[in-house]
Amino acid sequence: MGKNTLFRKFLILGIILLFIGASFIPSINSNIIQTEVKNNNSGHQTIVSIINESMLDLEYIYNITRDLSYIIFTEYNESAGELAKGRSFGTKGEHKAAKILYDNLTELGLFTIKEQIKNIPRYPRLTYAYETLDFKMILTNKTSNSNETVDCQITPLKLDPELLSTQLECNFSYIGLKIKQKPKSVYEWLDARAYDKKGKDYVFIEEGRSVLDRNPNASLPLDVKLLRKFFYPIRTFPMVAWSYLKSKIKKSILHEFFPHCKGVIVYDFTYDTYNTGSNPEGKMPPCLSINGSTGRRVIQDIENFTVDFYVKQRYNKSVISYNVIGQLNGTDPSKTVIVDCLYDSVWCQGTGDSAIGMAIVLGIAKYFVDYNIKPDYNIKFIGFGGEEAGLRGVKYYEATHKDEDIIYVIDMNQVGFTQDYPRLQLNLLVNKYGFMNEIWKVAKRTDYVKRTGDTADIAKKWWPLGAPSDNKLFAQNRPFRCKTVCFLKDFPWIWHHRDGLGHTAGDVLDYFDWRDVSATGEIALNITKYLTVNPNEQFKT
Repeated sequence: MGKNTLFRKFLILGIILLFIGASFIPSINSNIIQTEVKNNNSGHQTIVSIINESMLDLEYIYNITRDLSYIIFTEYNESAGELAKGRSFGTKGEHKAAKILYDNLTELGLFTIKEQIKNIPRYPRLTYAYETLDFKMILTNKTSNSNETVDCQITPLKLDPELLSTQLECNFSYIGLKIKQKPKSVYEWLDARAYDKKGKDYVFIEEGRSVLDRNPNASLPLDVKLLRKFFYPIRTFPMVAWSYLKSKIKKSILHEFFPHCKGVIVYDFTYDTYNTGSNPEGKMPPCLSINGSTGRRVIQDIENFTVDFYVKQRYNKSVISYNVIGQLNGTDPSKTVIVDCLYDSVWCQGTGDSAIGMAIVLGIAKYFVDYNIKPDYNIKFIGFGGEEAGLRGVKYYEATHKDEDIIYVIDMNQVGFTQDYPRLQLNLLVNKYGFMNEIWKVAKRTDYVKRTGDTADIAKKWWPLGAPSDNKLFAQNRPFRCKTVCFLKDFPWIWHHRDGLGHTAGDVLDYFDWRDVSATGEIALNITKYLTVNPNEQFKT
């Protein structure tokens, strides 16, 4: 029996098990969000008093945040057809962000370097990535005989390794494709399979779904609903593996049994924004991400819509990206403390994920310089590149600095933004249980809930393998020596990776929350001081 036959039988069995299992999982129904109101709490904050009372220089932090967020406007000429990719891995937007960090760390008087990320034996493909050079999506309504160019993102098509060995740049283009709703039941899959056998190209359409679905009012299977609700405490629970397996099976099914499906249109639960990504590995078939208003309009009249789309792409084996490192020397240079954040983003302003966090790192560095604080150990203030592309920067750094005795990592991620609904939580995700309780005493000195106007909660979480951020590599590869904490405000933060309305909706500067940034920055600063300044007299300062 051939390998292809065995593979097909496995997939068929997977389909049966997938939908039999799903039939026993109830769905929780609720109304979809219909109103999205931006709110930066400006009516509830006296910004001047917050600035004056803050331990950190909030104006400095805001200016850095603004400069990083607005790169999507300042570095790309969209009127000339250029794709605005924000600070995505290896783009000129990420390079501009690296320069901003380098200039500011240098101005603070720190020893600053831009460390280029390179391929190394442990990670031989750190500089490999699919790049989208151009794309367009056009919807045609046959009833009104009208068409529209859609605001969207289209992922590169993942190519077979044999093709990549001979062709690094390619285009693919389709005209007048029929749009079919993506099947959900066994019978719908069988009907779709019968349609595919007719040999006509088409695309599927579906509302966005994932293990960490961001829609707070989504009608989801119970396993995904519970996973989202209890994500932090049960992240190693078998439901994670089950959800991952379902996703892999569905992707394999599309590739193996639906060769004429040329893409999947995924519309968002929000009306004005769509989900974006860096997509360095490509997808098969490609994903066409659009906003919710356009997607629902198509669904309501699906028989009368067709789609044209094309993508010009390249597989780049020499992507240039940097880690930006500013070092403040301590009295004991044999040990290192890292205070870090990612500085790249996906195709949006990337304010919460994570211009604010990066700016807080610089704000802590400025505090140490302004007050002439000499730490006990070397402190490296680092902006890691390529986090959204799979932790590229931190993989390179951790693997090439094995001789460095890194004892603490304070990792900032998505922090400092406001969201009225659903209520969010600032999580301190720590890899050592005893260390978690130790720094929690420091964190409680800043009454976060009160300081933020009771708009969010705060909690400590024990994650032995590290949080889903740059700290993870240190927690996993240096488990006996290195203690890590990650600041992550989430679940579900609905603007995560969202873009729309000319890059003015989604993860944007409008949601910068002065009170939250002040409180979160103070906690991070206090923990940094506690770990690096006179450890024997921690509570006397």
